[in-house]
This record gives sequence, structure tokens and C-alpha cells, in this order.
Amino acid sequence: MVTVHTGVGLWIAVLGTAVSCGGCTLDSVVAGVGMPGSSFDATVKNVKQRGSYIDAQVTAGGFDYRLFFPESDQCRALLGNPEGLRFTWLGLMGRVGRGDERCDAVGVLSLAAWRDRQPRRSREPLPRAPARYQVIYRDSDLVEMHGRFPLAGQLGFTGTQSLVVVVRNDEACSGFADRGTASMEYRVSGPKPLVLIDKDQLCPVLGIAQPPPQIPPRGA
Repeated sequence: MVTVHTGVGLWIAVLGTAVSCGGCTLDSVVAGVGMPGSSFDATVKNVKQRGSYIDAQVTAGGFDYRLFFPESDQCRALLGNPEGLRFTWLGLMGRVGRGDERCDAVGVLSLAAWRDRQPRRSREPLPRAPARYQVIYRDSDLVEMHGRFPLAGQLGFTGTQSLVVVVRNDEACSGFADRGTASMEYRVSGPKPLVLIDKDQLCPVLGIAQPPPQIPPRGA
């Protein structure tokens, strides 16, 4: 799951963002903070199936998010014909919909933008934490790994004992995918909020998603 701001805390987040962003419109501030129930016209592009997910770039309210959606008939129909879609901050990570049809996002691959819309938990470097995982999907671009990623909680995710982390299928991450274990580090600023580390090797984490329903929770 993902932490969602509500009540007074939500309005503090909205006002704080508005003050720090001199040229922002109210719509863009509300979209960035993720006010529950706020809705915007959406543009969807770069739609591609990735194992049990649908990968899509969603632009709404002046913000761009690369999101994972379930690989379902309804999600395929909506994302494959995006005309007239709306993006609404409901569910875990928002949803796209048209009329009575809807499709809830289950993962985010824009981690820096996602981190920056969450309350900052610390400005100090955080200790590393062990991550344990196994590969569940791989293509020429991405690798999806299911496992335990405790520091994902710094980005507002709970259920860190059973999450899917997405990394690029490139030279930097090639040795990590099949290793099954690494250290994870969280960074409060910069373009790489989470990285997997082994000695002097670094693998930036591209995204985090809820596990697909066919994967049982770890330890089950």
C-alpha cells in the first residue's frame, strides 16, 4: 500500500508545495501532492505489456508519472484507447478511467517524482538495509524482482516484505538480478531515490509495484 495524505496534513502539504513553487497553478499543486478525489484530463502514451503489468506514461494535471497497471482486460481496453481518459487520485497510486470503467495503478516507475510528493522523513543519510529477491520477469529493457525491500517504506510503501522492484536490464544491474540479495540505500535527494549496492557496484531502482495476484506473499 501507499501512504495518502488526508485532512489537515494534506492541506499543509498543498500549501507548502504552493509556497515553494512560485509559478505553479493550483491544479498542478493538487496533482503533485495527490489530493484524494482530485481528477484531471489524462494523456497516456508508451503503453507496453511487461509480464503481469501494463507499463504506461500518464500525464495529468501538469505532472508526468510512469505507472504500472494490472494486465487485465479492462486495463488493456482503457490504456489501448486512451481518448477521453481521466486520472483520479484514488486507490493506491491513482487510477485512470472513462465513464464507469476504471483501472487502478499498482506500481510507479517515476520514483524521484514520487519521493518528492511524500513528506520528507529525514534529511540525513539513512543506513542501508538488506534486500532479498528473485527475478519474476525479464525483457530487453527491464527486470522485475519480487522480494523484501525494507527501505521502500521511505517512499510511502507498506508491505515491504512482499514487493516488486523494477530495474533496467543493463550492464549496471546485470549482476544484481540473479544474485538474489544486495544492500539497498535510500537517498533523500537526486534522481535515484533507491539503489541496490554490492561493494562498489550500484544498480538504480527504476520502480516499485505491488506483486501480481498469482504471486503469494513471501513466507506463505
